[in-house]
Amino acid sequence: MARAVEEEFEEINIMPLMNIIMLLIPFLIMSAEFITIGVINVSAPKMNTGEPQQETPQKKKKKPLNLTISVTSRGFTLITRGSKISQGCDMSPATMQNPQKKLPTVRKIENKYNFKKLRGCLSKIKKLFPDESRVIIMAEPKIQYEVIIGIMDHSREKSAGKSDLFPEVVLSAGVI
Repeated sequence: MARAVEEEFEEINIMPLMNIIMLLIPFLIMSAEFITIGVINVSAPKMNTGEPQQETPQKKKKKPLNLTISVTSRGFTLITRGSKISQGCDMSPATMQNPQKKLPTVRKIENKYNFKKLRGCLSKIKKLFPDESRVIIMAEPKIQYEVIIGIMDHSREKSAGKSDLFPEVVLSAGVI
């Protein structure tokens, strides 16, 4: 006759595991307080998906500025209404129509992008077009993220006691 062997089961002691979990919960809550998430407000280009809207006569008369900052390894090229702004940010009508322009508009200085000069150029454009609020940024694929963020920061800055330069930033693909 086979004898049934009775096995005794020991209860699993889960107290050490519970202690670890109770120590981890406050630590995770405290560390979450120090983690910051950066959010940059950027507008995506709009696509036409429906019927064309009726425009008011004022909007038909006023051509959009389409201010574009093209970022290359040589510097920043500013473009408005399809016309590239020459080096030094000369906005005179004679210079805007001259096809022989020195580009980029704002050259790099000692391998560093000149954000101060870019901001000065954007200030000139804002004085000529005070109602404009949008700027389009296009960059070569090799341009570093910090450069794009620098452009966003300098294009949004407020002048002394005045409104923002171009608070509405749109990112676009390609380089002109």
